[in-house]
Amino acid sequence: MPMWRGAIFVAALTAVVVPAAAQDYPSRPITLVVPYAAGGPVDIAGRSTAEALSKQLGQGVVVENKPGAGGLVGTRYVGTARPDGYTLLLGSPGPLVIAPSADPATVNVERDFTLIGVIAESPQVLVISSKLPAKTFKEFVAYAKTKPGALNYGSAGIGTTPHLAAELLNRATGIRTVHVPYRGTSAAVPDVISGELQMIFGDIATLRPFVDSKAVTALVIGGTRRSNLLPDVPNAVEEGYPGLISRNFSVLLAPARMPADIVARLNAALTAAKTDKGFIERMDQQGMSPVDSSPDQARQYLQGERQTWEPIVREMGLKF
Repeated sequence: MPMWRGAIFVAALTAVVVPAAAQDYPSRPITLVVPYAAGGPVDIAGRSTAEALSKQLGQGVVVENKPGAGGLVGTRYVGTARPDGYTLLLGSPGPLVIAPSADPATVNVERDFTLIGVIAESPQVLVISSKLPAKTFKEFVAYAKTKPGALNYGSAGIGTTPHLAAELLNRATGIRTVHVPYRGTSAAVPDVISGELQMIFGDIATLRPFVDSKAVTALVIGGTRRSNLLPDVPNAVEEGYPGLISRNFSVLLAPARMPADIVARLNAALTAAKTDKGFIERMDQQGMSPVDSSPDQARQYLQGERQTWEPIVREMGLKF
């Protein structure tokens, strides 16, 4: 066979085989990498997503935890995997937004990943020690302005969403508070209760029990609407600070250069999963709300988050 005819035959065969493989997708279990340890909020979101996707795809979706370096280990692992749809990533703010804002070399979302869609988001809630005289957000801001540099806030660690949320609060309101990092939000809560720390941002599901017991006072939700878990707590827009938006989120991604029809199949499955009653209930228990999105909308979502946090991260000189 002449060489040029052989080349045409191979090209034609490839054109036939790739779509056929995509049409059969998925033909075996899928791995969903969660780049954090088992048991945390991201892991819970990952397992809920895996279960819902499995129902829609008719194939098992298995969670594999790959923690390390603030989520970068598992994230980079997926970025170098085969783009065949069988290795997916549950992405989160740390490795997708905050780390690249500090150093673009850590993760390049546009180069290394295919976006499937936003899964859900969870606004942060600001709580303060009940020992403080302030009982509302406006009262706290006024009180903090009389004590510049005298109030401390805890966080889940340097560069975490609670850390950046407090820095965003400082800039939005003109107050000045001092950061005290902890190894997780739960580790800092006892010091907020005792009054050693004056405030902390955190996930609603984590802090709600302490709010309900009145051990701490919830002041504002860092989002555009109230939370079902804390319906009496106003949101940032209601308090007159529409820029005070701080949230955790989960996004479904795959390695770069994944076939478009597999992307479409996964996005359709994810969209359908968000209507599943069990999935919605599990998300609600974590203070998370499903977010409808196409791959392009997911890209815009991440770009918006990057625009919010990159100036603060750069100004703070954070390193990862």
